[in-house]
Amino acid sequence: MAIDVRSTLPTKINLIRLRREYATIRRIRRVLEEKRDVLLHYIRSVAEDYNRYQKEVYSRLEEMFTEFYRGEASEGIQRTWAYANSVKSSLRIKAGVTVMFTVRAPVFQLIPTSVATPAIPPGSSPDLVESYVMLREEVPAILRLAQYEETITRLIEELKRTQRLINSLDYVIIPSYERAIKFISMVLDEREREDFVRLKHLKRMLMTAEESRAARAPTPQQL
Repeated sequence: MAIDVRSTLPTKINLIRLRREYATIRRIRRVLEEKRDVLLHYIRSVAEDYNRYQKEVYSRLEEMFTEFYRGEASEGIQRTWAYANSVKSSLRIKAGVTVMFTVRAPVFQLIPTSVATPAIPPGSSPDLVESYVMLREEVPAILRLAQYEETITRLIEELKRTQRLINSLDYVIIPSYERAIKFISMVLDEREREDFVRLKHLKRMLMTAEESRAARAPTPQQL
């Protein structure tokens, strides 16, 4: 929270309190900076794994679609989609959560029994059957790819939040503390100088009064 100089009394107690809070805020900023560096490391690591895994999955999906289009060309579009429409949507997954440096990343796990089998009659195109088998084997890999994507998204969101906190400290909170500490220090220094001058003037007045009394006091000869 930023400090308003005008609403802060320039006292030594407030100065000590602000200096302690300022030191704590600086430590918090260092922790946030370390967190940002760790998040960047995780993002780079997960992104590298994602890119490598994405190429593998896309390559296998390309082979699957090649087999599917061959089977579709052999069976015909209407019969192929009739096979597809004979299966109801039944795919289910088990979603979990894993913590990756304060970030809750998702974990997707396929329930194998939920994968339906299309009613492909005997004698159908072997390419069509092969494409289904390939797709069934590739579903867990697709889920893992989605898991990578969601993890990267959440890491980036956490990185943005961390960077916003650092920016608020750098451009709002820390400067306000520095201004308040500087202002209170200047006021206290000015008060100290005024007190010194006042005490010096008072001492001079006392010395003058003492000299006056000594001058007015009768000497032994006058007695």
